[in-house]
Amino acid sequence: MTNSSVQAFSEWEKGADKSRVGDPLWSVQAYRLSLFAIESHTFDRRINAQFGMAAALDQLTRAIGSISANLAEGYSRSSVADRTRFYGYALGSTREAIAWYDTLQFELGDVAAERQCTLIQIRRLLLTMLKRTRPDGPAHSMRDFPKRTPDSDS
Repeated sequence: MTNSSVQAFSEWEKGADKSRVGDPLWSVQAYRLSLFAIESHTFDRRINAQFGMAAALDQLTRAIGSISANLAEGYSRSSVADRTRFYGYALGSTREAIAWYDTLQFELGDVAAERQCTLIQIRRLLLTMLKRTRPDGPAHSMRDFPKRTPDSDS
């Protein structure tokens, strides 16, 4: 990592601690990306004084931290219902973090868009995970676009 930018996800991933990589949870890409999002956020806070004074900082920090925490807790649950509930919480936190980055465009500039790209990847992965855990359930409420019905074309 340099003083001016955070390293790329692929480089960050290669340098992960061996104890972390050995955990089966490491196989979940959304989890790995969420940890990268935390480290990127921490980096931003250290190098950007304006960002450190932003009113939205506390809520953004909590939202980003909540993504990996809920993924970890959900991954450890034995029932599909419990797993789905925690993955849904992670999705909500991801969407919240994306929204908080919208409010920080002035402080972060292009960095906000970069951080949102990571979060959007996490959101897509979580939507897929939720769809797979309950393909016949109410996942339509969590999709990026409304579910199409035969009547929606008219």
